[in-house]
Amino acid sequence: MTKKPWTLIGVAVVLGALYVFRFSDMWRTRQIQINVSSRPFAPNAAPDDPLPIIFGLDQDWRLTGIRVTALTEISNAHPHVAWDLTAKSGSEPTRGFLYGAAVAGMQSAGRAAPEKLKPGQKYRLDVAASRARGTVDFTPQAAGELR
Repeated sequence: MTKKPWTLIGVAVVLGALYVFRFSDMWRTRQIQINVSSRPFAPNAAPDDPLPIIFGLDQDWRLTGIRVTALTEISNAHPHVAWDLTAKSGSEPTRGFLYGAAVAGMQSAGRAAPEKLKPGQKYRLDVAASRARGTVDFTPQAAGELR
């Protein structure tokens, strides 16, 4: 072959690789979409207790990490974590979980029990499922606000 066909083949390969790298999601981190909801039914809760919080996910995920941190602590070098769960190979596929409840296949990474949330204070939930990540900010409501 002469020099011209090899040059055209090289240009086609470079353009193809550039297209795949630039316009495909192959190397991008997938996003986990999280829905936060509070359940106003807490019959035994004191007025200053937070309402139960449920986190819903957009699909079934094998979670490898769950972390809840107060937003005031996020900028610290070593933030105080209210709830921290990890799993080496991923949890059972889950579409949602309750704050502080056990998630099948995950164990506590820090303290044994999750910290009680303070109503009115803002928190951030970070979840991970291998290379996928999701983040949402939420504010718990007090049970007494509904009465």
